[in-house]
Amino acid sequence: MRNALFERLHCKPENAHYLVLDGGMGTSLGYLGLNEFDAWSAPRRLGEPHIRNSVKKVHMDFLESGVDIITTNTYDSQFEAVGGEQTFKRTQWVLDNIDLANEAIDEHLWKFPTKCKSDRPLLAMSVGSFATVITGRAETANREQNSDDDCRRREGYGFEASEIRSYFDARLNNDVLKYAGNSNVSVLAFETVGDLLEVQVICDVLKSKAEMLTETELSTWVTLTCRTEKTVDTGGSLSSCIKELAMCPQVTALGINCTEPHLVTPIIQLIKQVLKLCSAEDKLIVVYPNSGEIYLSRALKDGENDHWRKQSMYADWDFVEAALEWIDCGANIIGGCCRITAGDIAELVRREKSKS
Repeated sequence: MRNALFERLHCKPENAHYLVLDGGMGTSLGYLGLNEFDAWSAPRRLGEPHIRNSVKKVHMDFLESGVDIITTNTYDSQFEAVGGEQTFKRTQWVLDNIDLANEAIDEHLWKFPTKCKSDRPLLAMSVGSFATVITGRAETANREQNSDDDCRRREGYGFEASEIRSYFDARLNNDVLKYAGNSNVSVLAFETVGDLLEVQVICDVLKSKAEMLTETELSTWVTLTCRTEKTVDTGGSLSSCIKELAMCPQVTALGINCTEPHLVTPIIQLIKQVLKLCSAEDKLIVVYPNSGEIYLSRALKDGENDHWRKQSMYADWDFVEAALEWIDCGANIIGGCCRITAGDIAELVRREKSKS
């Protein structure tokens, strides 16, 4: 089976043997003037010109920063475990966002006609965590909420495996996979996964879709959101999650996203250790953490004007310097999540080119 990630990596120069991913879509939409509700509901509101134009502008900004991979704005497409007309509507939202991302890529390539076909940026289709359908829950592990004594940080988020399975079955229905495979999508990106049971369900779903994934030549990556260097968001063992992914033949790459930056290096080291133990060192490592700011997943208090609060430990933090450290540690795909912008990514690409 053709694997676009490996093919693109093999085309990179010896001194830049990694792929650059885009950054935070929601953050970037906010900088364009969209409020938090508009930014999060954008995947299902492309019929509104100002929403569509904003999403396309973010894609274009990341493309012009020099990325190798952009991600569709399909993370939060509201795929509750529903059927019939509702699943059809949500499927169409995903397809529309795939089309918009391709439109941005085509326009970008038209602006730079000297780029050859093999330089076409890869397209990853974002598949948000089951946690996106839990009312009032923010997915990032570095958040502050009213109380930890709820289903958000219990095994399976307090749900049964069958309920989580229904969600992913809906998100990866055959219409979506066929369309993705025929529309330049190279990767299914399962993002901000915070629970061991969820990881197990994802692996089961991928195994059940093995024939379709082969037919459509879709690779997959699964990225986890971690509270510590040893635990995922709900408190489960990070090593156990990595082992499940290492043993799943349908998983091409694994790593972390929307996790505090200071955890990334030890997590990469742990991933490498587990992959070696599982004889799965051919799998790629992908990392795209957030900026380390705390997300206030609660009502703002007096004096708070933003749902993101800076931490003093990151006062002098530099994304590019950190990214270069992660690459040296063994990361194959590097990008950013919340609060990481096209400017940050452009600087990483500039530093890459300066070494060539």
